[in-house]
Formats: sequence, structure tokens, C-alpha cells
Amino acid sequence: MADDNRPQLANLISRHHSMVVLLAPSIREEPLRKNNLAGGGELSNEERRLRADIIAWPPKSTSEAREKLEYLARFVVATGVSFDAETHRVILESVAPFFG
Repeated sequence: MADDNRPQLANLISRHHSMVVLLAPSIREEPLRKNNLAGGGELSNEERRLRADIIAWPPKSTSEAREKLEYLARFVVATGVSFDAETHRVILESVAPFFG
């Protein structure tokens, strides 16, 4: 299966968290707090890629669904970055089977 080669959710979260810590000063600047981080060059590109991977991640269990939701909530609270309606839809649909 191709999915067996993907990194685990915990690994994605760890890598993303490290990236957010590196970018924290620029993330907190008001002009950058829109849906996508502006500036930051390759670091912000990597942050966006990792964030997109986490958002798209299909949880395999209730605990993984909870881990995904908790991490994304902590990210929003810590950075002030918001998600658009489509991103909310993707997140909710990915965890719905576990909280239905």
C-alpha cells in the first residue's frame, strides 16, 4: 500500500511544531496572520506544506482524530492564523467518522 510509506501523524505534527517555533516571530505579525503565511521564504513554504499534510491527514482511529484536532486548535490559538471554510470542511470531514 502506498499509504504505508507516509510519515505518521505524530511525526508530521512534531516537524510542523518545530517549524512554527522557528517562524513564531513572523507568524505573530498582523499582516502575516491571514490564511497563508506570507514571507519567510522556504521556511514558510515548508510550514504550509506540513500544515496542509496535517489538515489532509485521514485519521485511522479516534485517538488520532483527537490528536489532529487538538494540534490544529493549539496551532490556531498560538499563532492567530485562521482557516477558511474549505479547510474547516476538510478537517471536519476527516474526523467525522470518529465523532459521528
